[in-house]
Amino acid sequence: MEEKLIKYIRHHTMTVTMVIVLGFLLLASGEYYLYRKVMYVNQMVSEGLMQIKETVKAPTPTTVVPMMKGVK
Repeated sequence: MEEKLIKYIRHHTMTVTMVIVLGFLLLASGEYYLYRKVMYVNQMVSEGLMQIKETVKAPTPTTVVPMMKGVK
C-alpha cells in the first residue's frame, strides 16, 4: 500500500513538474515571437519615418499653370 502511494505521489509530482516546465517553455517561445514581431514593426516605422524626412527635405517641384488673358 505504501509503495502504491509513493509511486502515485512520484508520478503526480513528475506530471506537475512537466506541465510547469512545458508552460514556461511555451511562455518563453511566445515572448521570443513577440519580440521578433516588435523588432519588425520598429524597423518598418523607422523606415517610414526616414522616408517622410527625405520627402520633407527634398524641394517640392512647383508647376506653373499657364493662364489665358481675358478668360475668367
